Amino acid sequence: MRKFLLVLMAVLLLAVMPAAAQGTIVDVAISNPDFSTLVAAVQAADPAVLQTLTSAGPYTLFAPTNDAFANLLVTLDMTAEELLANQELVTQVLLYHVVEGAVPASTVVTLDGQSVPTLLADTEIGISIVNGSVVLNDTVEVTTTDIAASNGIIHVINDVLLPGFVVDMLQQGADEEVSQYANVRVAHFSPDTPAVDIYVNGEVAIAGLEFPTITDWVTLEPGDYEIAVAPAGTSLEEAAIGPATLTFEGDTFTTVAAVGSLENGTLAPAVISEDLSGLAEGSARVTVFHAIEDAPAVDVLAGGAPIVSQLAYPGTLGSNDGLFTLDVPAGSYDLAVVPSGATEPVVIDLTGTELAADTYYFVAAVGPLAEPNVALAATSADDVETLRAGGADGEEEAAPTIAEIVAGDENFSILLAAVGAADPAILEALSGESPLTVFAPTNDAFAALFEALGMSAEDVLANTDLLNQVLLYHVVEGAVPAVDVVTLDGQSVPTLLDGSSLDISIVDGGVVLNGSVNVIQTDIMASNGIIHVIDGVLVPQVVIDSMNG
Repeated sequence: MRKFLLVLMAVLLLAVMPAAAQGTIVDVAISNPDFSTLVAAVQAADPAVLQTLTSAGPYTLFAPTNDAFANLLVTLDMTAEELLANQELVTQVLLYHVVEGAVPASTVVTLDGQSVPTLLADTEIGISIVNGSVVLNDTVEVTTTDIAASNGIIHVINDVLLPGFVVDMLQQGADEEVSQYANVRVAHFSPDTPAVDIYVNGEVAIAGLEFPTITDWVTLEPGDYEIAVAPAGTSLEEAAIGPATLTFEGDTFTTVAAVGSLENGTLAPAVISEDLSGLAEGSARVTVFHAIEDAPAVDVLAGGAPIVSQLAYPGTLGSNDGLFTLDVPAGSYDLAVVPSGATEPVVIDLTGTELAADTYYFVAAVGPLAEPNVALAATSADDVETLRAGGADGEEEAAPTIAEIVAGDENFSILLAAVGAADPAILEALSGESPLTVFAPTNDAFAALFEALGMSAEDVLANTDLLNQVLLYHVVEGAVPAVDVVTLDGQSVPTLLDGSSLDISIVDGGVVLNGSVNVIQTDIMASNGIIHVIDGVLVPQVVIDSMNG
């Protein structure tokens, strides 16, 4: 009887004693060989992940098995070592598998069609019930539920969950890896060197490249290319640079710039590797290059604050290469180039510089120090994708000419009629290959002119001599982007009308011509130049004198 009472007391004692505490979520995962990759991921992630999963919680972990991670590695074409070496990616993925609170399967099934937030900021997991099973994000199935831990619950899943932005990032990386093309352009940044011909493998590839021009991108097969630069119209034997063998790898963007001075014997190529990788939403990337040989190191100021410091001509300040790249939010900036460490004098004034989103800018300070200038090239993110794919059907689509742009815009219908009624040589020039800048008046601008003259459109269009003079007065030789126009404040530029020039001034950040005509839109790019739209018709003095006489 006494023995029976001892047994009964032992049973009762066990009944009232608390159950042995279960291990944490991490302990449970460690004890299960099917979670060995998951455990390795927790150990490779930010220590905060391990700290979270071993804390009091409670938390719910949707736990991928080893097979689930193996599927992910196949999808990503990565090894486990490569995945675990990317701590940021592993951390983001793991936090996306954790939900606050202990959520048993009986509660999960009530969330059909809903989303639940995860520990990864601003992310959620979509929950749906399909044929009685819980499915996450429409593709990942919960295969085992309610594995209890001391600080929460584990549900086993058959695939790894990836947040949307990680999918986008990985897809972008995959897209970048497929590019097998090299993209190259050439720049003429030597101020005392006349126009040059660029030879590639012994043949002229670019003829008559003038200072300070930057060519468009050319898409090439990766490999070795023999490059030489010779005075325009001469021969390879008279090359001032090269021939030199340059190697262009696939999926690269390279600017080859002629820098230095012919007189000083310093003419040489600068090979610039540019970063045209992905941009954050709403951002632009600006690469600044110092190509003024006799200038000291400079700073680039934005609104008076330095954004680039101690940018020097290549090789003149330690091991610098004269190059600086930064990402900035798109918008308007009052930029200025000044001697390093100072705010005056302003060497180059770039007030009112507009930087568009999803665009890559290459800005070079060029010329002698006595006459500094800026050379600019811009490449949109869409163009980068096309170039990385080898161009449209292997080739870039040809941009329209100035004449074609005017013909395709209804706001220029009167300008188009004027060109059609004028000397045919004007239409030929606007359709030709020589780069031009056209200040293009709108229909409203012409209407104001007709009213001021007291003439009808028919009367003006019938006066061929008048049209020729007025139209030529709106055209400047060379492609002059807005960033260059703003540096001409207080100066005059010659036009195609003999003996005439346009006065340029900057008023309240805008470009004004001849003191009264405003530039209202800039940098409409054509294959043979640039169009800037203006709100008035420019009338040369010779026409004014003839009408008054």
